[in-house]
Amino acid sequence: MNSAFIKGLSRGLFLCFIILLGFIFYYLYYSNYSKNNNGSADIGGDFELIGKEGRIYNQDDFLGKPLLIFFGFASCPDICPYGLTIISEVLDDLEADKNKFNSVFVTLDPERDDYAKITDFVNLFHSNIIGLSGSVEQIDNIAKNWRVYKKKVDFSGSELDYTIDHSAFIYLMNKNGKYHTHFSHNADAADIIKEISKLL
Repeated sequence: MNSAFIKGLSRGLFLCFIILLGFIFYYLYYSNYSKNNNGSADIGGDFELIGKEGRIYNQDDFLGKPLLIFFGFASCPDICPYGLTIISEVLDDLEADKNKFNSVFVTLDPERDDYAKITDFVNLFHSNIIGLSGSVEQIDNIAKNWRVYKKKVDFSGSELDYTIDHSAFIYLMNKNGKYHTHFSHNADAADIIKEISKLL
Protein backbone atom coordinates (compact mmCIF):
# COMPACT_ATOMS: atom_id res chain seq x y z
CA MET A 1 0.00 0.00 0.00
CA ASN A 2 1.24 3.51 -0.72
CA SER A 3 1.81 5.96 2.12
CA ALA A 4 -0.95 8.35 0.98
CA PHE A 5 -3.56 5.58 1.21
CA ILE A 6 -2.35 4.52 4.66
CA LYS A 7 -2.35 8.14 5.84
CA GLY A 8 -5.91 8.65 4.55
CA LEU A 9 -7.11 5.43 6.13
CA SER A 10 -5.55 6.37 9.47
CA ARG A 11 -7.22 9.78 9.40
CA GLY A 12 -10.59 8.19 8.64
CA LEU A 13 -10.24 5.66 11.46
CA PHE A 14 -9.22 8.42 13.87
CA LEU A 15 -12.27 10.50 12.92
CA CYS A 16 -14.57 7.50 13.41
CA PHE A 17 -12.99 6.90 16.82
CA ILE A 18 -13.58 10.54 17.87
CA ILE A 19 -17.21 10.40 16.73
CA LEU A 20 -17.75 7.11 18.60
CA LEU A 21 -16.30 8.62 21.77
CA GLY A 22 -18.62 11.57 21.34
CA PHE A 23 -21.73 9.42 21.18
CA ILE A 24 -20.59 7.38 24.19
CA PHE A 25 -20.04 10.58 26.14
CA TYR A 26 -23.44 11.93 25.12
CA TYR A 27 -25.19 8.70 26.09
CA LEU A 28 -23.65 8.80 29.56
CA TYR A 29 -24.35 12.51 29.91
CA TYR A 30 -27.95 12.18 28.77
CA SER A 31 -28.61 9.14 30.97
CA ASN A 32 -27.26 10.80 34.11
CA TYR A 33 -28.51 14.35 33.72
CA SER A 34 -31.66 14.38 31.61
CA LYS A 35 -34.07 13.84 34.52
CA ASN A 36 -35.19 16.42 37.05
CA ASN A 37 -36.44 15.78 40.56
CA ASN A 38 -39.93 14.99 39.32
CA GLY A 39 -38.68 12.25 37.02
CA SER A 40 -39.52 14.18 33.85
CA ALA A 41 -36.84 15.09 31.34
CA ASP A 42 -35.00 18.32 32.12
CA ILE A 43 -34.79 19.52 28.53
CA GLY A 44 -35.46 23.01 27.19
CA GLY A 45 -35.04 26.54 28.41
CA ASP A 46 -34.73 30.18 27.46
CA PHE A 47 -33.12 31.18 24.19
CA GLU A 48 -32.97 34.07 21.76
CA LEU A 49 -31.96 33.29 18.18
CA ILE A 50 -32.36 34.79 14.74
CA GLY A 51 -34.46 33.32 11.93
CA LYS A 52 -35.89 34.17 8.52
CA GLU A 53 -35.74 37.79 7.42
CA GLY A 54 -33.66 38.57 10.50
CA ARG A 55 -36.52 38.06 12.93
CA ILE A 56 -35.58 37.41 16.55
CA TYR A 57 -37.20 34.32 18.06
CA ASN A 58 -37.29 33.26 21.69
CA GLN A 59 -38.89 30.36 23.55
CA ASP A 60 -42.15 32.30 24.09
CA ASP A 61 -42.76 32.50 20.34
CA PHE A 62 -43.37 28.76 20.30
CA LEU A 63 -45.70 28.45 23.28
CA GLY A 64 -49.33 27.52 22.68
CA LYS A 65 -48.49 24.85 20.11
CA PRO A 66 -46.54 21.58 20.22
CA LEU A 67 -42.96 22.02 19.01
CA LEU A 68 -40.71 19.68 17.03
CA ILE A 69 -37.11 20.86 17.40
CA PHE A 70 -34.03 19.34 15.77
CA PHE A 71 -30.37 20.39 15.96
CA GLY A 72 -27.69 20.06 13.28
CA PHE A 73 -25.94 22.10 10.60
CA ALA A 74 -26.32 22.90 6.91
CA SER A 75 -23.12 21.10 5.84
CA CYS A 76 -24.18 17.88 7.58
CA PRO A 77 -23.85 15.10 4.98
CA ASP A 78 -26.52 12.65 6.11
CA ILE A 79 -28.06 12.78 9.62
CA CYS A 80 -29.53 16.29 9.33
CA PRO A 81 -31.01 15.88 5.84
CA TYR A 82 -32.50 12.56 6.95
CA GLY A 83 -34.06 14.06 10.07
CA LEU A 84 -35.42 17.06 8.18
CA THR A 85 -36.89 14.75 5.56
CA ILE A 86 -38.75 12.91 8.33
CA ILE A 87 -40.07 16.20 9.71
CA SER A 88 -41.19 17.24 6.23
CA GLU A 89 -43.04 13.92 5.89
CA VAL A 90 -44.80 14.62 9.19
CA LEU A 91 -45.82 18.07 7.93
CA ASP A 92 -47.07 16.64 4.63
CA ASP A 93 -49.04 13.87 6.33
CA LEU A 94 -50.56 16.36 8.77
CA GLU A 95 -51.36 18.85 6.01
CA ALA A 96 -54.67 19.92 7.58
CA ASP A 97 -53.00 20.44 10.97
CA LYS A 98 -49.53 21.60 9.90
CA ASN A 99 -50.10 25.09 11.31
CA LYS A 100 -51.19 23.71 14.68
CA PHE A 101 -47.61 22.82 15.66
CA ASN A 102 -44.19 24.39 15.14
CA SER A 103 -41.14 22.82 13.53
CA VAL A 104 -37.69 24.27 14.20
CA PHE A 105 -34.14 23.44 13.12
CA VAL A 106 -31.29 25.03 15.10
CA THR A 107 -27.80 25.14 13.63
CA LEU A 108 -24.89 23.92 15.73
CA ASP A 109 -22.46 25.58 13.31
CA PRO A 110 -23.02 29.34 13.67
CA GLU A 111 -19.61 30.11 12.17
CA ARG A 112 -20.82 28.90 8.76
CA ASP A 113 -24.61 29.01 9.11
CA ASP A 114 -26.01 32.51 9.43
CA TYR A 115 -29.79 32.94 9.54
CA ALA A 116 -30.06 33.38 5.76
CA LYS A 117 -28.11 30.20 5.00
CA ILE A 118 -29.98 28.08 7.55
CA THR A 119 -33.32 29.43 6.26
CA ASP A 120 -32.41 28.47 2.69
CA PHE A 121 -31.32 25.05 3.93
CA VAL A 122 -34.55 24.18 5.77
CA ASN A 123 -36.65 25.51 2.88
CA LEU A 124 -35.23 22.69 0.78
CA PHE A 125 -37.30 20.36 2.96
CA HIS A 126 -40.46 22.27 3.94
CA SER A 127 -41.49 25.92 4.11
CA ASN A 128 -43.04 25.42 7.57
CA ILE A 129 -39.70 24.55 9.17
CA ILE A 130 -38.10 27.56 10.86
CA GLY A 131 -34.30 27.68 10.73
CA LEU A 132 -32.53 29.44 13.60
CA SER A 133 -28.96 30.63 14.11
CA GLY A 134 -27.14 32.96 16.48
CA SER A 135 -23.77 33.74 17.99
CA VAL A 136 -21.43 30.99 19.16
CA GLU A 137 -22.36 31.84 22.75
CA GLN A 138 -26.10 31.69 22.01
CA ILE A 139 -25.77 28.32 20.28
CA ASP A 140 -23.64 26.95 23.12
CA ASN A 141 -26.32 28.06 25.57
CA ILE A 142 -29.27 26.44 23.80
CA ALA A 143 -27.28 23.25 23.20
CA LYS A 144 -26.52 23.02 26.92
CA ASN A 145 -30.13 23.67 27.98
CA TRP A 146 -31.54 21.21 25.48
CA ARG A 147 -29.01 18.48 26.33
CA VAL A 148 -27.54 18.49 22.83
CA TYR A 149 -24.06 17.04 22.50
CA LYS A 150 -21.86 18.84 19.95
CA LYS A 151 -18.17 18.89 19.20
CA LYS A 152 -16.20 20.61 16.49
CA VAL A 153 -13.96 18.03 14.81
CA ASP A 154 -10.99 19.07 12.67
CA PHE A 155 -11.20 17.66 9.17
CA SER A 156 -8.14 19.29 7.63
CA GLY A 157 -7.57 18.44 4.01
CA SER A 158 -11.25 18.13 3.20
CA GLU A 159 -13.44 20.74 1.52
CA LEU A 160 -15.27 21.29 4.82
CA ASP A 161 -12.10 21.89 6.91
CA TYR A 162 -14.07 20.79 9.97
CA THR A 163 -17.29 19.00 10.82
CA ILE A 164 -19.66 18.97 13.78
CA ASP A 165 -20.13 15.76 15.72
CA HIS A 166 -23.54 15.98 17.38
CA SER A 167 -26.43 14.06 18.88
CA ALA A 168 -29.38 13.49 16.57
CA PHE A 169 -32.61 13.60 18.55
CA ILE A 170 -35.82 15.26 17.39
CA TYR A 171 -37.49 16.66 20.51
CA LEU A 172 -41.25 17.06 20.89
CA MET A 173 -42.34 19.69 23.40
CA ASN A 174 -45.91 20.30 24.57
CA LYS A 175 -47.90 23.55 24.29
CA ASN A 176 -46.38 24.79 27.54
CA GLY A 177 -42.84 24.29 26.30
CA LYS A 178 -42.25 21.20 28.42
CA TYR A 179 -40.55 18.06 27.17
CA HIS A 180 -42.97 15.38 25.94
CA THR A 181 -40.73 12.84 24.19
CA HIS A 182 -37.95 12.52 21.64
CA PHE A 183 -37.22 10.51 18.52
CA SER A 184 -34.14 9.42 16.62
CA HIS A 185 -33.37 11.25 13.37
CA ASN A 186 -34.52 8.19 11.41
CA ALA A 187 -37.76 7.60 13.30
CA ASP A 188 -40.91 6.55 11.49
CA ALA A 189 -43.00 9.61 10.63
CA ALA A 190 -46.11 7.73 11.77
CA ASP A 191 -44.69 7.42 15.30
CA ILE A 192 -44.04 11.15 15.46
CA ILE A 193 -47.52 11.94 14.13
CA LYS A 194 -49.05 9.71 16.80
CA GLU A 195 -47.34 11.67 19.58
CA ILE A 196 -48.08 15.08 18.07
CA SER A 197 -51.76 14.15 17.76
CA LYS A 198 -51.88 13.57 21.51
CA LEU A 199 -50.87 17.19 22.06
CA LEU A 200 -53.09 18.98 19.53
